[in-house]
Amino acid sequence: MDYLVENRIGIESCLTSNLQTSTVNSLLNPPLKQFLEKGILASINTDDPAVEGIEIRHEYEVAVPAAGLSAVQIRQTQINGLETRC
Repeated sequence: MDYLVENRIGIESCLTSNLQTSTVNSLLNPPLKQFLEKGILASINTDDPAVEGIEIRHEYEVAVPAAGLSAVQIRQTQINGLETRC
């Protein structure tokens, strides 16, 4: 994780997709929280919407509240997404 912070490498966190693919067992303690706490440039994203059927609106309306992210953490993910865009 230190390498990601030191080199300002972003992580796209796809909460619902991670649940659908069994990467995580629940959204109660997603790795996204740890990424943010460590200073990693993590952002909230969807996996392929056409394949997974997940839209970013769903992530903010359903997945983010289920994950227990604070308003400050949500805002930080948005800033991180802008900083790491291609």
